Amino acid sequence: MNIINRRTLAWTINLALPITTIIIMIMGYKAYSKLDQMVDELGESAQPNYNLIVLNEVSFYIDEMEKDIDTYRTDPKPGLLKSFNNALDESLFLIDSLKQNIEDERVKNLYDSLSSLVNQWAKVQTQIGAINSDILESTLDDLAEKIESIPQTIEEDTIEEEPKKGFFGKLLSRKKKDTTQVPKESSRIRQEILDELVQARTASEKQDKEIKRKLSSLNEEAAELQDEIVYLINELQLIELDNDNQKVAKAEVMAKDTNQEIVVFSTLTSLLLVITIITQVNYLARNKKYQNALRSAKRNAEDLAHAKERFLANMSHEIRTPMNAIAGFTNQLLKSDMSPEQKDQLEVVKNSSDHLIHLLNDILDLSKLQANKVTLEKEIFDVKSTLFEVIRIFEDKASAKGIKLKTEFESVPKYVNGDPHRLRQMMTNLVSNAIKYTDEGSITLSASIHEKSGKDVTLRLAVKDTGLGIAKEKQKKIFEEFEQANSSDQRQGTGLGLAITNMLTNLHKGTIEMESEEGVGTEISLYIPYQIGKLDKTVDNNKPEEEIKLSDLKILIADDEPFNLKLLEAVFKHHEVELISANDGTQALEALKNEKFDIAILDVKMPGYSGFEIVEKIRNNGSVNKKSPMMALTATISNYERELSKTSGFNHIMRKPFDEQEFLEVIETLTNPEGRDKSILNGNKSKKVNAENLYDLNTLKSIGDQDFVNEMVSTFKTSATKSLKNLRKATDLEIRTGIREEAHKMLPPARHLSAYVLVEAIEKLQSMAEKSSFEDIDRQINKVEEIYSLIKDDLDSKV
Repeated sequence: MNIINRRTLAWTINLALPITTIIIMIMGYKAYSKLDQMVDELGESAQPNYNLIVLNEVSFYIDEMEKDIDTYRTDPKPGLLKSFNNALDESLFLIDSLKQNIEDERVKNLYDSLSSLVNQWAKVQTQIGAINSDILESTLDDLAEKIESIPQTIEEDTIEEEPKKGFFGKLLSRKKKDTTQVPKESSRIRQEILDELVQARTASEKQDKEIKRKLSSLNEEAAELQDEIVYLINELQLIELDNDNQKVAKAEVMAKDTNQEIVVFSTLTSLLLVITIITQVNYLARNKKYQNALRSAKRNAEDLAHAKERFLANMSHEIRTPMNAIAGFTNQLLKSDMSPEQKDQLEVVKNSSDHLIHLLNDILDLSKLQANKVTLEKEIFDVKSTLFEVIRIFEDKASAKGIKLKTEFESVPKYVNGDPHRLRQMMTNLVSNAIKYTDEGSITLSASIHEKSGKDVTLRLAVKDTGLGIAKEKQKKIFEEFEQANSSDQRQGTGLGLAITNMLTNLHKGTIEMESEEGVGTEISLYIPYQIGKLDKTVDNNKPEEEIKLSDLKILIADDEPFNLKLLEAVFKHHEVELISANDGTQALEALKNEKFDIAILDVKMPGYSGFEIVEKIRNNGSVNKKSPMMALTATISNYERELSKTSGFNHIMRKPFDEQEFLEVIETLTNPEGRDKSILNGNKSKKVNAENLYDLNTLKSIGDQDFVNEMVSTFKTSATKSLKNLRKATDLEIRTGIREEAHKMLPPARHLSAYVLVEAIEKLQSMAEKSSFEDIDRQINKVEEIYSLIKDDLDSKV
């Protein structure tokens, strides 16, 4: 029930989260839009009302027009009329501009009425100004004409010079001083002027009454028009103020609505936040639970992988131990005289043991590939020779089935730099599969250049058969582990060959392709990148193997499996050697402490003491076999065992079951390096000596890959160079303990390189540090440096 409730809650939260998010997005958008609109409205409201400003300007222009007319009545200047007309034009223009932005017809009509009233008022004001101007101008013009018609002599003959007076002042002064006799014509004109003045006064009085009446009428009309204008302007201003108030009210309503939407938006956002927090807490809780589960699964997987590795190692050891005996004794029996029937039976036993060993190797290789513990080696090898070796392996099987084996090589480089063992393994798997599923026809192994750029070359290596073929739906799975084209094929193999080939191809950073048709055949192509190489001409790879005969050797063999001891005894049966056997680690350790051996061959896993423990004790405790070479035999060679064999003091490690020829070669190398190297040094001390005979990298190669070998060589050169400098300083300062310690430091790296001549020289230097003279010590240091220089120069040219 709790599980159901938790699931319901989870589904509810997961459903509510997107729905709430969508609603919040919609509400947020609406609130934003309204808020944006409200801001625009408030922005417009904050701006001054343009229409009100214009109406105030119209009022101002009307006042200016009225002032201009009033001034013009008393002082009729043309500029005043011009100012009046300009103010009128501005007023009418402003009224028209306001009307353009109005959509309300009633308001438009009000503006039309205002424009009409202003025009009428302006006409009335113009008429008022014109009346006063006309009266004054006509009276003055008549008087001026009369005065100008009076002869000039009047003034000159009868009128005395007086101070300048005004027009009416002159008239009065002349009337008072009229004592001088004037000509008759002048008197007549004067009288006419006086009469005219009297008449003008009378007419003026009459006209004044008429003008006052007319002005009164015009002023009343102007006042009425002005009142109407003021009323309309006030009305329009009230309309504008009302519009402003409506905008403010609308903004308030919008602000209220926006506030409500913001409240809703905030509430939903808070709800979303709560849902998100709940979801995150739930997610973190589940994530923590999943992480714990993943960590637990990882630990279980690692434990399983370690258990698998331990199981494979133990299984390999347990299987290889009896297989070592079976294969070894079979080989020994095949060398003896027997009937053809017995030989055929032994051949069956040998083939069966070889098949089991091959199967075991496949399982171990698959395990290593899955754990990324396989490292490709780099060495110069002959491509064609390697491929021909694969063909030779299957010649008998192909012949027995009546199948032809063919090869097609097209411009393949003779030598390339790569891993020949893995190439041989991949092609062996492909040819082996082809023979399994081909009953008639032929199998073709081909090689050609797919791509080439400088020294980089990609080879196409293909195996084509005329066998059963593979259905298309199964072609993709055929490269998976334990997969086969048909379930019935399990009787012919485990389904690991192609999986291992695919993994090795990927390890080479290559690709694999398949073309197959049921009833026609299959072609599998590998595209592997290599570098074109050049073989050292001083090395003769075609030199035939010489039969090895060991003699005058005392050998300790130690193994807890009796049949392995029997096998080793059988291997050494045809050699002049003395064998001492030990059934466990305790016996082996006691024998090495008490007797001198030329070489000790030890199984790494024995009761009492392991092979690693035995060697470490012998190397560190000053035993008589401290310098004797030691060989380790083991069912599996893991990286751990390689490292352990190096640190404990083994000279070589070999996997069981071993190849007899290789086994004997290693023994010969380990038991006879000193005499060979000494003869080389005594024969010629110049740098033309074959310095590579002063050391042997095979031990390091058997322990690790090429990177490991390079690292060990680099360590050897660095430590030896430093130690030689320290030896010189210690000799100059006559510090014997420093000489002994530095010599001791040089020994392990030299032993790892199997540089036994250098080891002997260093050990002699170490023994001389106690009592010999410093001159003798210096000469011995020179000898050590000479040997080291030969080895270093040769290593620099090759590694």
